[in-house]
Amino acid sequence: MTVGEWLDIWQKDYLGGVKPFTVQTYSKSVRVHIKPALGAIKLEALTVHRVQGFINDLGKIHGEKKGLSPKTVKCIHGILHKALQQAVVVGYLRFNPADNCALPRSTRKEIKPLDSEDISHFLKAIQGNPFEDVFLVTLFTGMRKGEVLGLTWDCVDFEHGVIHIEKQLVQTRVKGQDYVFGTLKNGKTRVIAPAPFVMEVLKK
Repeated sequence: MTVGEWLDIWQKDYLGGVKPFTVQTYSKSVRVHIKPALGAIKLEALTVHRVQGFINDLGKIHGEKKGLSPKTVKCIHGILHKALQQAVVVGYLRFNPADNCALPRSTRKEIKPLDSEDISHFLKAIQGNPFEDVFLVTLFTGMRKGEVLGLTWDCVDFEHGVIHIEKQLVQTRVKGQDYVFGTLKNGKTRVIAPAPFVMEVLKK
């Protein structure tokens, strides 16, 4: 069995409990990156060194094509690792050749919140915008984009002045659907109490 053949089996039979959008992400990484580089290799012949070379190559510049970011490289490695680990579980591999790879170091960009002057400029800029209310709620609650767009009225408690964040809107490529409600990024629901004027905006 080749790596490519195993990846096909893994996607078909072992992703039943994975969110649809995540499955799409896995499939794209397999199709665009993993299969072209490793698909033809016999599964049992895949070595740690070969996987490391693949990881290193993802971040390199190829002609006019930029190398992938460290975060994207780590994601692709994670997908390959999951697939190979399942091959270990079912007995096709003795060990996971994606274990102990040296991954590129990613640096987190410092988050710089808006100061009072920035907020004032922003509020002036969004006046009259069709999505002004969405921007206001986002700015003064700290909700993620998907959480704000996935907010439904049953999650807004005007009596107690709180918002229940239970789901998010996620893009999908499922036929007939562009977006669906999905679980939160970290899987944890939460309750926030926005400033009273935010609740007034929602009430209007």
